[in-house]
Amino acid sequence: MPKVQEKIEALIAARGLAPGARLPAERVLAAELGVSRAKLREAIQALASRGRLSSLRGSGTFVATGAPPLSGALAPLASLAAHEPGYWQDVMEIRKSLDADMAFYAALRATPADRDHLARALAALDAAEGAPPAVQGRADAAFHMAIAQASHNAVMRQVMAGLFDLLRQSISESLDKLYTLPAGAGALSRQHHQIADAIFDGRADDARAAAAAHLVFVEDSLRRIEDAAARERRSALPFPPSHEQNPRGTGRADAAGMKG
Repeated sequence: MPKVQEKIEALIAARGLAPGARLPAERVLAAELGVSRAKLREAIQALASRGRLSSLRGSGTFVATGAPPLSGALAPLASLAAHEPGYWQDVMEIRKSLDADMAFYAALRATPADRDHLARALAALDAAEGAPPAVQGRADAAFHMAIAQASHNAVMRQVMAGLFDLLRQSISESLDKLYTLPAGAGALSRQHHQIADAIFDGRADDARAAAAAHLVFVEDSLRRIEDAAARERRSALPFPPSHEQNPRGTGRADAAGMKG
């Protein structure tokens, strides 16, 4: 049962569901997580007892208000992510190592249910092509969380969920622009399929290499987006007064002097 609870919490983190947000309907959520509805209900009840979820009869299940947006271990980093412009680069350094290892272990350990879950996440990511960038970003996060779950490493799952939160807090606008880059969406799609295919085939080394290459591409793309945004901000700054714009009266005095 704890594993089902972890899957629900990972889904909440991957989709950036805020306190008060409604979870998918029970039937849809059970299919998405690859669990029975009975086990899902038990997990929801357990999370509700911990204050993570709230259920209203006839209305659905919601992320509890006041629920912590980050896992306890990563929560102290939230203020840094929100106020330090370059913090996202630290997050990406960790992700480059973590994503590669997660893909490696997922290729070795994924069960048939894990592969089904990953296949559904990949299909949802493909279906999101052309959708608003924020929608594509959530589908992207869900895909990577499916890999984290397939790695069968509880620490990796929890850390990855927290990293997505930190990254979105730090550069949410840039993440949304990632899919708007020329050829960006196509490149990302190819990379996601390469990672998934290697996991499906059990090719652990190939999965690791594909995930590492994907994160290098993402990091480089985000850096270009951030640099372009900084350049745009600089260009929007007002120009200082020109040396040709003399104080009031100076121009007339100069003109008079020139006449004399």
